[in-house]
Amino acid sequence: MKFDKQDAVYYLVLLCVPLFFSVAFGLYLSKLTIDKHAEEFGAFYLQAVERKATVLATQVSMALSEPENCRVIQDRMALLPNVEHYITVKDGEILCQSNQFFDWVDLALLEKKIEPGIHSYRKIDADESSEKVLVVATEKTQNGQGFVVLTKPAFHEYLDLASSARYSKLTIWFGSATLVGECYADQVMENSVSSDKYHIRIGASASDSNVNKTMAMFVLSSMPIALLLSLLAHLLIRFFTPRFSLAEEIRRGMERKEFHLQYQPIYGKDNRLHGFEALARWQHPTMGSVSPEIFIPEIENQQLSMPFTRYVFKTVVEDMASLHFTQRYHLGVNVPPEFMCSDDLEDTLKATLKEFDRVNLSLTLEVTERQLLDEKAILQIDAVRDLGVRVAIDDFGVGHTSLSMLQRLKFDYLKIDKCFVDTVGVDSINAPVLESIIELAHRLNIDIVAEGVENEEQATFLADRGCEYQQGYFHDKPMSIEAVRSRHLMH
Repeated sequence: MKFDKQDAVYYLVLLCVPLFFSVAFGLYLSKLTIDKHAEEFGAFYLQAVERKATVLATQVSMALSEPENCRVIQDRMALLPNVEHYITVKDGEILCQSNQFFDWVDLALLEKKIEPGIHSYRKIDADESSEKVLVVATEKTQNGQGFVVLTKPAFHEYLDLASSARYSKLTIWFGSATLVGECYADQVMENSVSSDKYHIRIGASASDSNVNKTMAMFVLSSMPIALLLSLLAHLLIRFFTPRFSLAEEIRRGMERKEFHLQYQPIYGKDNRLHGFEALARWQHPTMGSVSPEIFIPEIENQQLSMPFTRYVFKTVVEDMASLHFTQRYHLGVNVPPEFMCSDDLEDTLKATLKEFDRVNLSLTLEVTERQLLDEKAILQIDAVRDLGVRVAIDDFGVGHTSLSMLQRLKFDYLKIDKCFVDTVGVDSINAPVLESIIELAHRLNIDIVAEGVENEEQATFLADRGCEYQQGYFHDKPMSIEAVRSRHLMH
């Protein structure tokens, strides 16, 4: 089958559209997967930070459990290397403190009621560029309350959390302060998770390499799905598209003038041109060149013989309109037996003969023998011959014509089918049949046209046995009307 641009576009769209949507869906799923895993990683990281924060709060509470005992506090604080600045107070009075505590916090902090836990803090008179710190407050008791200060680097060092190659973009917020990964804050905010216990929020995002690998995996996984969707779409299109009908294509072919005629020369025993046979050819837009062995039986089986015959006559007249032969030739046109009984038989033949006379042609009707000639058709043959039209029985020996019918019919030519000509020089059971047909035609005083002559041996055999006319590739192939014009006539 011929593959044209329309087919190329169809299969390109059939492949690309599912591929586009599959890849797009794969990228969407990859984003959902990356975000989900990033959120899960953030939640896991948050649990680790919460545990560390809880341990820190417990350690600070233990270190400041004796608010009035400064030496004990100092010794205990030495065991917490990440915590350097502390203070204990009772009823607004300072009990113990490190030297630089108020470098980080305001005195007003001590007057506030602060819940036990970890809080983000910045001095009241500090500008926005100054560093926020973490303040860890112990539970207030009758002995007093304690506070410690941690800088962000110190708290990060205390956390001592392992980094992840897959989720390298990590941000930790403590209240409004960004402790870790401030440069990634805008990117990971969407996937951040918050602690119910502390003012901690963690956001994580996959590394660029992890994103690329995940997207590549989903895109590659979508390829087989796209192919399956393309196949499914093709099957659905084929299922819901009307089934291909050769008969319908033939009807459309006649409407679109896809059928054309070629003309095969017929030569006499003297090797001089006697005439032509018009042979129908079909150039389908998608199937390409369709063999007559395919479309002719379909035409006969689907009752398309009559419209097709009218199409052929119209095409013959159009082809011959601009020609004029220097001598009179015969042009054979194949017709089905029902054409001989059609209502427009006489009108069609008279119109054709008028045009043929103008270009110096005689018309021969080649009645195919593959279909049975009824009584009415037999009677019409005489009327056709009275109009000056010659009649030939085509494909003799492979159809329905009986010997008794040959005696009743009045016709001018007997065309011997190629299958009998092929037996020349071949040891075949059909070999004697050819000579019998030739002898029968001579006894009935009917001229013989042998079809399908392909080599010199066949041509010589037929000529020696008195076969008047021959056609076949040995003499000439079927040719276009342009070739007929250039080789066999004069304007």
